[in-house]
Amino acid sequence: MSAGYMLAVVPLVSLTDRQPARRIYLASSALSALSCFGVALCDSLLPALGFRAVAGIALAGMYMPGLQAITHGSEGTMRARIAAFYSSSFTIGASLSFLLGRVGTLLGWRSAFVLAGILSMAGVLIAWAALPRAHPDVGKERQPVLAFRPVFKNRDALVLIFGYAAAIWGSIGLRQWIVVFLAFCAADQAGGPSEARIMLVVGALINFLGVPAGLLGNELSIRYGLRNIATFVFLLSALAGCLFGFTAILPHVTVLWLAVAVGFVVQGNFSNLTSGVLAVAVPRHRGATIGVYSCVGFGAGFLGTVLFGVTLDQFGGTSELTAWALSFGTCGLACLAGAAATLFLSPDVWQRRP
Repeated sequence: MSAGYMLAVVPLVSLTDRQPARRIYLASSALSALSCFGVALCDSLLPALGFRAVAGIALAGMYMPGLQAITHGSEGTMRARIAAFYSSSFTIGASLSFLLGRVGTLLGWRSAFVLAGILSMAGVLIAWAALPRAHPDVGKERQPVLAFRPVFKNRDALVLIFGYAAAIWGSIGLRQWIVVFLAFCAADQAGGPSEARIMLVVGALINFLGVPAGLLGNELSIRYGLRNIATFVFLLSALAGCLFGFTAILPHVTVLWLAVAVGFVVQGNFSNLTSGVLAVAVPRHRGATIGVYSCVGFGAGFLGTVLFGVTLDQFGGTSELTAWALSFGTCGLACLAGAAATLFLSPDVWQRRP
């Protein structure tokens, strides 16, 4: 799925500069449903992998093109708020999708994919009814689908692309590795099934916290300036990341609460950066800009997850405090790089008229 997304996100999102985003979104939504039903019918590995790659392609044609479709024609703080709620809805859906795992354990794994396919078809119908129709100004100027030069000439866009990569990389430790870390913290305690459930609940809660954290970060950015808030959140996240691994020496209950608090902080720059890149992108190259933005951010998430695990392995594995401290430190360094980048952001992002 990741491979399909990475291969398709730039050309599909860039295509919104030439074709109505609604059309791309609807086609991709139907493709998503097809991929789910396809996996449910598979009896061997290779076809299943192929349909999962198709699912990644479908997601690439849905996420950012959907954002393009619903923000078209809006400006300033209104567009920023729409983008924040939209990106938060993605976080909610991604978190709730874990419930399908429960369906799989009760009714078999195929049933989980069938239900996902049904939900995808419902999404097609909702989008067909709700998304704005094609706009006459779309595609008037014929231009290459992969027009990257204007993107790389836009300094604010480059800063936000780098910042988004840093935000995802900086949160990866808590979003992807927190349950394993909590298991390490509780290793010397006589925890039973209830302890395991608490760790899973905390892991799910941290992912859900991306919603209020993103919305709050976006509202603060509108009020006090994107550059100021993004830099502050990055610095706070860098401090938290560099110190969080050492919390394993604290009582387990304290670690649980600190994990939730830090998880909220490190996700505070998700929605505001996305709103910002919409504001600074040149309108006729907005699709290409968002495509690069999404691709680089997704790639940073992949690299951050791998580096975290490699660092754990190289410094003693999941049973060593030093290994955890250094692994979370890689996330802190990513946030520090993000803070350095956002210092170069223009102070008047919401007032920009590219």
